[in-house]
Amino acid sequence: MARPRAMPQVGAPVTVVFLAVRVVGVVTGVEVEARRVDVATEDGQSLVFVLSRATGTFLADGQQTGARLLFEG
Repeated sequence: MARPRAMPQVGAPVTVVFLAVRVVGVVTGVEVEARRVDVATEDGQSLVFVLSRATGTFLADGQQTGARLLFEG
């Protein structure tokens, strides 16, 4: 059975996956029916992720090539 996708919530821990690096972060904002998520990383970056309709994953700035967002748990 497929695991249901985590719903983004402010304060939720996340992992930002770059090409070869993973960075811990926290959700700081959720907008537009949970399709846009703002994240603050442990190294001080503020990133915006948009839910891709094609893949069902959150991608940095909605781009297919770039950082990807993973929810903990």
